[in-house]
Amino acid sequence: MKIAGFTKQSLIDFPGNISSIVFTQGCNFRCGFCHNPNLVLPEKFETVYSLPTIFDYLNKYKNLLDAVCISGGEPTIHSDLPDFISEIKNMGFKVKLDTNGTNSIMLEYLLSNKLIDFVAMDIKQVLDFDAYNVVVGNCLTNNMFNQILNSIKLIESANIGYQFRTTVVKGFHTHKDIEVLQKRFKTNYKLQQFKPDVYLDSSLELEPLLMD
Repeated sequence: MKIAGFTKQSLIDFPGNISSIVFTQGCNFRCGFCHNPNLVLPEKFETVYSLPTIFDYLNKYKNLLDAVCISGGEPTIHSDLPDFISEIKNMGFKVKLDTNGTNSIMLEYLLSNKLIDFVAMDIKQVLDFDAYNVVVGNCLTNNMFNQILNSIKLIESANIGYQFRTTVVKGFHTHKDIEVLQKRFKTNYKLQQFKPDVYLDSSLELEPLLMD
């Protein structure tokens, strides 16, 4: 596991829990509005944390924390993710996973082995290949898209808490797109507003999509 970011305490990332957040390095998408370019673009990669450093902190403060959130980047591109989560679970923590859904095989393994307690999946656009491909930086393959669709099914049938969410950006999304997504995902769906302070593709002039 390559951990390139670590938030020691959060009250908002895992509803109802005090959590630490680890941010994995690397992603298989290139969303222009991504707010973590240092986790996505190899030329912006920074020093990673050693796993003993992470585990030492969690062990020291395990009586003050309920959970660990694993975000990115995209955590499921790391083949040793299950081992990392197992270590965290053995310490008594709940685990929340943030994912883009492109590795449904990994997701199914984590769910079937009860390694995660909550999953939040980013839905980039309406579930149409061409529309999705534009938003993720034109790097989508048919296999990735099928994995995304399968991940949605897995999450909706899992017996754990979950949330689907979309970061809305003017130029990438329309109000009709959002209406379609809200109708599809209903109560387990959240909109996140784009923040234009830092984002991956600085050549784009991006701004939030104002919602009613």
